[in-house]
Amino acid sequence: MNIAVLLAGGVDPTFKMDIPKQFVNVYNRPIIVYTMEIFQNHPEIDAIMVACLKGWENMVSAYAKQFNITKLKWVIPGGGCGQETSKIAVDKLMESCASDDIVVIHDSIRPLVSDEIISDSIYTCRKKGMGVAAVTSMDNVMLTDDGMTGRLSISRYAFRRIQTPQTYFLGELQTAHREAIERNINNENDTNNMISRLGRNVSFSKGADTNIKINTVEDVAMFKALYAMKNGDL
Repeated sequence: MNIAVLLAGGVDPTFKMDIPKQFVNVYNRPIIVYTMEIFQNHPEIDAIMVACLKGWENMVSAYAKQFNITKLKWVIPGGGCGQETSKIAVDKLMESCASDDIVVIHDSIRPLVSDEIISDSIYTCRKKGMGVAAVTSMDNVMLTDDGMTGRLSISRYAFRRIQTPQTYFLGELQTAHREAIERNINNENDTNNMISRLGRNVSFSKGADTNIKINTVEDVAMFKALYAMKNGDL
């Protein structure tokens, strides 16, 4: 079974709107609904879990009913960071799922993820043990100590920008979380960071520059524009 775990537990104090960004309405749908619909319609996804901001669980369930997200099986409160939320989700899934099931972890605020990216993440996981969406940067980057001056230029081909989905076998991911706790690896902002700190090579799957993460009000405008281009003027 392939289970999508949508991370919707974060609050960004720099996001200048009155509600959390995953619940902002765009064309009369909350952003999280666009993301749920993609996984609802993907033929390889069997079930959906939403790890939600505390206090918004009933709202997520109501959205699922309103927009016919029939694959939604679990709505749980998230943790204080991405790593903690991932662990909570994995432990909950292990109560009723098999260790060789596949878990597809995805940011609820990436509502333009494509079917191809999801499929390649699952395929890469089956082939290599994990599949983490990644893209090559269009620009070189520089290391800086003070934010004002650079001291070392790094070729854009020497690194990857990490996105979601990040896909793992459920049992192996639970084991990784337990090992991270034993080794005092905590408070990572995503599962990929935890895996790499455990000393494991991360296997990349397809990503895309259009697989944007909505972090700012300007990103909401970008999402609206890209969605309108894809679906015609709305």
